[in-house]
Amino acid sequence: MNFDDASLSSLHTYRVKTRQQQKGIQPSIQKSKRKYCHISPDRKNQLISLVLDKKLRIKDAAVICSLNYSTAKTILYTLRHRPPKQAGVQPISNSRKQNLTVKILIKGKLVNEYDFYKKSNQS
Repeated sequence: MNFDDASLSSLHTYRVKTRQQQKGIQPSIQKSKRKYCHISPDRKNQLISLVLDKKLRIKDAAVICSLNYSTAKTILYTLRHRPPKQAGVQPISNSRKQNLTVKILIKGKLVNEYDFYKKSNQS
């Protein structure tokens, strides 16, 4: 066994070096290996409906949805504190007058000219 010299100071306690200490690897430098699981939107929606609509406790709803309690808390926290994602498309308002004039030219001479939106609404 490999004994640490500092641990021999007391008579009855011995400190054995671990493999990491023998190799000189510090535990704080090691990367933690944590696996993350993707939670389907259906399970998230089920959790949200149980907590918000049916007024269940988060812990009870997490058990029903077979989720970890801390995961359920995180889902509800993000729901309450982050705004929902929205597309950057704005609807066209009908209040503005839309103008698109179509000019038909043949050899540089104007043959016909009309407003596109008036003509399309007539057909």
